Amino acid sequence: MVELPRNPHETAAHGFQAQADSYDLARPRYPVEAINFIVALVHSGAKIADVGAGTGIMTTFLYEAGLDVSAIEPVDNMRMKLQDQLPTVHAIKATAWDTTLPDASQDAVIMAQAFHWFDDLNTLKEAHRILKPGGKLILIWNMESKQAKWVEALRSLYERYDEAAPQYRKGYWQQVFSEPTAAQLFRLPLTHQNFAYDMPCNKALVMPRIVSKSYIAVLPKDEQDKLATQVNAVLDNPSYGFTCDDQGNFIYPHDTDLYWCEKI
Repeated sequence: MVELPRNPHETAAHGFQAQADSYDLARPRYPVEAINFIVALVHSGAKIADVGAGTGIMTTFLYEAGLDVSAIEPVDNMRMKLQDQLPTVHAIKATAWDTTLPDASQDAVIMAQAFHWFDDLNTLKEAHRILKPGGKLILIWNMESKQAKWVEALRSLYERYDEAAPQYRKGYWQQVFSEPTAAQLFRLPLTHQNFAYDMPCNKALVMPRIVSKSYIAVLPKDEQDKLATQVNAVLDNPSYGFTCDDQGNFIYPHDTDLYWCEKI
């Protein structure tokens, strides 16, 4: 039986459609060490599919590194933002289950801050289909680091709104790699590399960063305003240890997790 591709997760589709601008403005980029690591996994000028490309945050890094990128993004507002910023990149309205790319055409498939939205065998089968023999499947996520007391406090405020939506931190995305079929498609287990990432930020971007999360973006405006008041209370309370300069600039600590495997 042919397994048909599904539609994007409702929370992702609605939240990201509504908050493409906030997403692009406030979402963290990636540490240069992680980008260099990814580029080293593939050869110069390699063809790479950025699946779930969003507004093109990862796409930009790959393009600037000289890779031949195809950006796959089903959410219209996100993809249009990507096309505005990277007009020469091939941006495709498609999904992780049906990228529309040719068989065995890609040296690598990367899913940046995205795989948890479509972590099933259909996705792995599609990645396997479009990868060349020995091609790499690469997964990467940024997470705010709880090592800072104020970050832990902020996460406790906004993550309580996250009920049914799949998220990287919950770990459900790993389950598909335990399926026997996954081991027939890729050399497993996944290899993992972690990078500490001190992201330069401004206090004015903290709330847009939170609102860019899909499960916050879909909240009513009055609930978002209530959350903003609570967030500012944490940032203004010296006991949580948040500090910034006179212009509101500060370092936002993150952990970047990179996983990869090779097509069989």
